[in-house]
Amino acid sequence: MNRFLLIILFFILSNSFAFAQKTTKHKVVSGDSFYSIAKKYGVSESDIYELNPKAKGQTLQLNAILVIPTGKATKKITKDFHEVASGESFYTIAKKYDISIEELKDFNPSVSPNKLQVGTKLALTKNKNSKDAKSNKKEEASTSNDLIHSVKKGETISHITEKYDVSFKELKKLNPGLDVKLQIDEKIVIRKGKEKAKKEIIEPKVAPIKVISPSSLQVESMAAADDDVEEPDDSGEVTHVVVRGETLMSIARLNKITLAKLQELNPKVGDRIFPGRKLIIKKGTANTLTKPAVVYAELEEFIEDAPLMSYESLESADQLIAIASEHLGTRYRSGGTKSGGFDCSGLMCYTFSQLDFKLPRTSNEQSRTGKKVKKTQAQKGDLIFFSTNGRGSVNHVGMITEVIDDEIFFIHSSVSRGVIVSSVKEAYYAKRFIRINRVLDNIN
Repeated sequence: MNRFLLIILFFILSNSFAFAQKTTKHKVVSGDSFYSIAKKYGVSESDIYELNPKAKGQTLQLNAILVIPTGKATKKITKDFHEVASGESFYTIAKKYDISIEELKDFNPSVSPNKLQVGTKLALTKNKNSKDAKSNKKEEASTSNDLIHSVKKGETISHITEKYDVSFKELKKLNPGLDVKLQIDEKIVIRKGKEKAKKEIIEPKVAPIKVISPSSLQVESMAAADDDVEEPDDSGEVTHVVVRGETLMSIARLNKITLAKLQELNPKVGDRIFPGRKLIIKKGTANTLTKPAVVYAELEEFIEDAPLMSYESLESADQLIAIASEHLGTRYRSGGTKSGGFDCSGLMCYTFSQLDFKLPRTSNEQSRTGKKVKKTQAQKGDLIFFSTNGRGSVNHVGMITEVIDDEIFFIHSSVSRGVIVSSVKEAYYAKRFIRINRVLDNIN
């Protein structure tokens, strides 16, 4: 009898010892999650929930004690990949193979859990991921006629839209989450299998005009040269256009002024400066600013109040500004409407064409598009017009990028400096300003 009791006691003790050997205790510290703890001990989250049922669905508390299995035999995955069947999700597949959803995502970075398609092959182990991803891409390429572009380092939306002759708006329809700021290796659907190529939205060159007489030739020459004729700046103002890599300190040293003086001349400029922004180095002399009699800016009191832009229009404005800003530093080119070089109206035509909106070809014609807006009601995305030809007619255009207090900044293509950002308060543009037009209401 005593011998029988000893055997039972030994059996109980050995089982208790075996259980103790198969578990350990973990004290929760800052940053812990069920996923990170499971990964640390080489177990699944479901294993932890099994031993800590009250913790399931709860937020982990600092210093809480969790029982962690250490000797539990995990389910061995005998397959390298899983082919998705109807009704399956990342959750059901992860549960089936006893791995976490996060691990499944790590193994398949190119597959979106929200867009899981029947027949997609998912890698179940890390070491098979790259090979499986490549074979997956090959399978997709062989079964689909879609044209897909993989973003390379240095590429912009403008590069891609010009390469494939599509607009940004068209790409947005095919890629709803697409942003102007691209990520390297991002996949962009350019065209669906049987979709026809898009027609040209803007004319790349001004159509030639037939010359009938010497007098008509003179008129046509004046019209062709109307955009971007720049008068010399007689104010004595000195400016500097920021190039990539420059800082306020380096610009101050280059122009032999103090940093404090540079900041005083440009109070709206923060610590971060962007390529293309124009900084004042020396202010013009006020008594030399004789406004040409031929320039007549619209009188504010005769312009009707304009309602604020809609959310959709402001969103379009941000997209337009981002697209135009990709070309900061691009040289001026008479008649240019492509990224190889722009004139002022060509830059506007190109930028707005990315949202499938066709502007007239010249700045003068563009000034008759949309609704006139008071200076005090200007918003980003509005077009701003100037007369720089000494005749009082509109011959220069830009797009407003920012309004800070009463100062308006705009992006444009200048004859002397290419695509830059300027301010209406600069002496040159202050005395040549004509009007502001809102055209985005016609898009949205």
